[in-house]
Amino acid sequence: MIKTFSCMLFIILFTACETIDKKIDETMKEETKMLSKFLGKKSSTIKIELGEPDLINFNIPYKTYIYYKKNLLIKCTREFFINPKTDLIEKFNSKNCIK
Repeated sequence: MIKTFSCMLFIILFTACETIDKKIDETMKEETKMLSKFLGKKSSTIKIELGEPDLINFNIPYKTYIYYKKNLLIKCTREFFINPKTDLIEKFNSKNCIK
């Protein structure tokens, strides 16, 4: 009886973890798709869409716009790397962002 209960519990927990992983992957794909539309655009495009950055770093060779957002105790960080010569967004980084 205890073995059966343990097996059932293990299966339920394993399935729940797979569901969470799938949800995280879907959210990350959506986030990447949303942020990819800024690649190759002027830095003013981000400011129009997301507002003024919370922090601007001037690290060679990039100027970095950093946006922070807190959602349910999870701190989301979005970084956009901008070529200062052309003012174009060349890459981005996103951590812990969920809608």
